[in-house]
Amino acid sequence: MDSVEIKDEIKNFAYSLGFDLVGFTTAEAFNAEILYQRKAEGYLSGLEEKDIKKRVTPRLSLNTAKSIIALGLSYNIPIKYVPQRGYAIISRSAYGKDYHKVMSDMMLKLVKYIEKMYNVKSIYMVDTGPLVDRMVAYRAGIGWYGKNCSIINDEYGSWIFLGEILTELELPPDSPVESRCGDCDLCLKACPTGALVSPYTLNANRCLSYNTVKKGILPDDIKDKMGMRIYGCDTCQEVCPVNKRAKYTNKNEFIPQPPMPLIPLEDVAKMDKKIFEEIFKHTSAGWRGKTTLQRNGIIAMGNSGDSRYLEILESFLNDSRPGISDAARWSLEKIRSRANGQGNS
Repeated sequence: MDSVEIKDEIKNFAYSLGFDLVGFTTAEAFNAEILYQRKAEGYLSGLEEKDIKKRVTPRLSLNTAKSIIALGLSYNIPIKYVPQRGYAIISRSAYGKDYHKVMSDMMLKLVKYIEKMYNVKSIYMVDTGPLVDRMVAYRAGIGWYGKNCSIINDEYGSWIFLGEILTELELPPDSPVESRCGDCDLCLKACPTGALVSPYTLNANRCLSYNTVKKGILPDDIKDKMGMRIYGCDTCQEVCPVNKRAKYTNKNEFIPQPPMPLIPLEDVAKMDKKIFEEIFKHTSAGWRGKTTLQRNGIIAMGNSGDSRYLEILESFLNDSRPGISDAARWSLEKIRSRANGQGNS
């Protein structure tokens, strides 16, 4: 059996497991120039693997790797949730079951299939390894880089989770897809914080998706822009024309189970460990832990301007966790200044 036939067999098995997108690329190193440039400009989030060489060199993860299989799974559910007063806003990526778990289970089956059929070693990563998933997906033809730095597929838009399998098999690579964004710049205009400093350039330190998972005290201007968001930000994806016609997922695991995603702000702010685990632990929003989500819920209370939260906020002023007490102080000031007709604090 030649490599083209093996590639087709792997692709068909991946589709049978439920993957929506499958692409192939070599295990050669990626160009690290843009990462070094972003590091120099201070645009990295600090959540990434610190060693840039590990991020762009697949064989530092599997030294015998010859190919990478890029995989995509849509999370675009056919249900739309309208933000409601007094409720948290949560990214679609965290509506249902944690995609790391969903994709890992699927990818493990694919790895076992490859090992059984072709007697080669393979390893998988789903936002868990050092490699830049988007670089892999782009080079494997899964989609193009959008101006919002997301990978966009013509059928599924950017509502896709990404992962990859490094394998000792040598398989014919697919070709990258050039950007089809054209003159559209809706994502740049819509970004709440101006984190998209130019087409294809993201300052992660300004991005609300990154800030909602950062620990500790957030800058006041970031707090102000978070609105009701407690996890993630979908703004640049929601305005994308490709996403408005994107296919829906067929994965029931990504359909939210009540009370997700409509969680009252007071429930977020006051949740104990038990409530956190019941609502968030099984989703991708749970990885950072209870305190960060609580802090974001307290910030959202301030952005609501609703005086009914004053008593709750006052109870957190002397909290031993700096991020919580700072958020409570800021939110109290914001609500009181609005009540006094002074506008934003």
